[in-house]
Amino acid sequence: MSAPVPLKGLHPLEYEHPYDSQALDAVRATPGLDWFVRGYNKHAVERIIRLQYTGSHLRISESNHPEVLAHLWAVCEVLNLPAVPELYLEWEYGINGFTIGVDHPIIVLTSGAIDLLETDELRFLIGHEVGHIKSRHTLYHQVADYFPVIADILADATFGASNLTGPLQLALKLALKHWSRMSEFTADRAGLLACQDLDVAARVMMKWSGMPVKHHASMNVAAFMDQARAFEAMDQDLLNKATKFMAIVGSTHPWTVLRAAELTRWKEEGDYEKVLQRQTKEMVGTKTTSSGLLCRNCGRRLEGNEKFCETCGARLKA
Repeated sequence: MSAPVPLKGLHPLEYEHPYDSQALDAVRATPGLDWFVRGYNKHAVERIIRLQYTGSHLRISESNHPEVLAHLWAVCEVLNLPAVPELYLEWEYGINGFTIGVDHPIIVLTSGAIDLLETDELRFLIGHEVGHIKSRHTLYHQVADYFPVIADILADATFGASNLTGPLQLALKLALKHWSRMSEFTADRAGLLACQDLDVAARVMMKWSGMPVKHHASMNVAAFMDQARAFEAMDQDLLNKATKFMAIVGSTHPWTVLRAAELTRWKEEGDYEKVLQRQTKEMVGTKTTSSGLLCRNCGRRLEGNEKFCETCGARLKA
């Protein structure tokens, strides 16, 4: 396999998944979000989280397992992330990774990810986490993940006089959790851009889905992708959609098989190749929704050939 090609000037809006964009719009429209985030920052929740992880996990450096760090450097070059984040390992034998921190993010990988993933598969996982950093997902991820703790801190700080009533807290919590799941589709696209091989991404997802270690050398990627297409086709039935929603509403990630299907569709529709060929760098001021192409700044509907938005004047093409 040839080395992935660096994507010079890559902007996260070039590969942002529309589910991510739509769900984030809903979060930002939920009353109380600004107040909640201000409280989160005021009470130094991020610093507490960072202290927890840097104090309990193994830091990877040029003098401590530099071969792992080299994968992170390579991914950051491919995905155009100039400031390389810190990298830590935690003892957990599942295949996983996560990112914390907004201004000074750190990536944490599990020991299982290092042992059970091949080099190109590991770069998909690291690319997924770098994608979260490029899209600045981490602030809202942390607010969603630590929602009950933050709510309690704010309630104590205001002697119970919280600005969010029970129904508003629930609405914000559900909106954040839904967006958090949808943001994974964008991060998966970043992972694919990092390794530049759909089969590699599929192998990682097969391992996530339960592939036994003794069968890692004989995985049938084509069969898994057929399963992904069949699963996605179930969404044509409204009842299946409702059933899927009820089953996933408490989860932190979308179904792994659905994630594979979304990556497959992105490639088969040609949009993945457009990013690789750098044909998307001119269109970072727009977003695609169910209503069509819109100005990302003001929401005006666009034809697709404008350089500036006629309503707000925002630059639509680099």
